[in-house]
Amino acid sequence: MKTTIIKCISALFLVTTLSGCDFLEPKAVSEFVPRDAASLNEMLLGNAYPLKGKQRFNLFLNLMDDDVAAAPYQPAPIGLDVNRFIAPFSWQPNIYSLLNQSGYSTTDIYMPYYELILGCNAVIDYIGQVSDTQENIDLVLAQAHALRAFHYFKLVNIFAKPYNVDPAAPGVPLKKTSQIEQRLMARASVREVYDFILAELSEAERLYKGLSDAPYWKDDARTSLPMVYLLFSRTYLYMENWEKAAEYAKLVMEDDRFKLNDLNSIPEYDSNGVLYYNDFHSYTNSTETIWIYGNLDDYVGWAADNLSYSHAFFRASPELMNSFEEGDLRKSRYITRSRLRIDGEYMPHAFGKVNMSKSGSYYLTLTETFTFGRSFRLAEAYLNYAEAEAMLGGDGIGKSVKALNDLRRKRFTPATYTDASASDQNSLIKFVREERRRELCFEDFRWYDLRRWGMPEIKHVWYTGENTGVEYTLSQGDPQYTIPFPDVALEQNSALEQNPLGPAPRPSTSL
Repeated sequence: MKTTIIKCISALFLVTTLSGCDFLEPKAVSEFVPRDAASLNEMLLGNAYPLKGKQRFNLFLNLMDDDVAAAPYQPAPIGLDVNRFIAPFSWQPNIYSLLNQSGYSTTDIYMPYYELILGCNAVIDYIGQVSDTQENIDLVLAQAHALRAFHYFKLVNIFAKPYNVDPAAPGVPLKKTSQIEQRLMARASVREVYDFILAELSEAERLYKGLSDAPYWKDDARTSLPMVYLLFSRTYLYMENWEKAAEYAKLVMEDDRFKLNDLNSIPEYDSNGVLYYNDFHSYTNSTETIWIYGNLDDYVGWAADNLSYSHAFFRASPELMNSFEEGDLRKSRYITRSRLRIDGEYMPHAFGKVNMSKSGSYYLTLTETFTFGRSFRLAEAYLNYAEAEAMLGGDGIGKSVKALNDLRRKRFTPATYTDASASDQNSLIKFVREERRRELCFEDFRWYDLRRWGMPEIKHVWYTGENTGVEYTLSQGDPQYTIPFPDVALEQNSALEQNPLGPAPRPSTSL
């Protein structure tokens, strides 16, 4: 009974809102409505949270930035079409058709977000029909608004131009109710989507602050007030509202329930002498974790050594690896290693901060595909604060440097650590961005950061043989910095305007 209402409304929404079919009102919906807030709370968990069992929320996005490079050439396993990997890695505008042609059919990274948004909408719309204490109702509503803000933040940053580039550009459709729409939904502007995100976060903040145990937070994979504060900070950072970004980041930094991990306390090898990798997206293994979400395989599966592929097709880019200074423990603690050797060393994977297991003779392979794959971490608050204060300049320069040093002190061996300093504002901004790259590597920040930092040129080389390769170039400001909508979304909603598609990146022979 608890999930019937969501399934009913979801089916009607998919049929009527995204197609040209006749509009039908749901009949006797009230008989499916849970009678108390606890039931709605469970419904929210199953239908609005990006839980570890849900997938299709990232797919190929982690193959598109400059922290990723192709692994050295290795023959593909029989039956595996490597064009599945080349299509996103080379930023092809017809990426979805190429993926389908390669035998990979689950290419819709658009509708899964709206399915979760529909779960939020249903709870918000129907919670007035339950009988419960206002405290219990407010807790459910706070989560629904926080989640709806998060889902729209992801959507607008995948499928629309960056806010600081053109806030008037088309964003994504804003579906704010579970009721049947009498029209097809066009795209709201980027500004309108961001305004809605801020309104949702404000409502979640108000509700969380009104709870008897405010400031509300529990290590239960549910949203919370600190999660809302950090998403506020991230949103304002992308909007270049530096004052607000710093203000909300500081609220998270000052929350004594979270502490920066000291990487010196995390061993490099386990008791058997095998490389040890800590799961940083975990409450038990990390003192920085604020909120955990997402399926691990959804984020790193394409870049991993696993049972489907005999090797990893991607590695951490040399540029990323070379950016770590001597004594920076993040280079070994954050980035996992493949079974493939390069110049006598195990190749760095194009992912990290997750548990690994020993397989065979010292090879490490991803095995836990149903653990959480992402989290909101305290470190982001420090970096948001450092960037915002650096951009403000003046007294903010000193505040930025202090935040950076507080973070970096926990990342280096004591013998190699030295405080960072800034000779001028521009050099500080550059250093903050480099530090953000190192600290947040392989957590889905880099692609979005490159977008809002001017969309620089990126070059990727795909190796076609041991001594041959093809180089692809994503030009500065290229339209492919904004992901096209999947074909199925356009077919179901004729009011959905496709993003401008640039020409396919022209490959050139390399090596």
